[in-house]
Amino acid sequence: MATKKPVRRAMVDTPVSPTLMGNQDTVNKGDSTNSRKKGKCITFWVTDEQKAEISAFAAEHNTTVSRLIVEGLEIRMNQG
Repeated sequence: MATKKPVRRAMVDTPVSPTLMGNQDTVNKGDSTNSRKKGKCITFWVTDEQKAEISAFAAEHNTTVSRLIVEGLEIRMNQG
């Protein structure tokens, strides 16, 4: 039975920063899901009661809180 021989791969010579912070990936930030994201993250604060109400409403209507917010904004913006 034939076996594969290991192939040695040469390391690419890239400049190395003298500090740890200089070696960070600032473009992709190491997140494999960045390439799939098409929008921007928006964060805002609500009270515990508001969070509970919107979460319950979303569960009753088989949707997500994010989808409810986006659809509500779209309706509101189209009203003029």
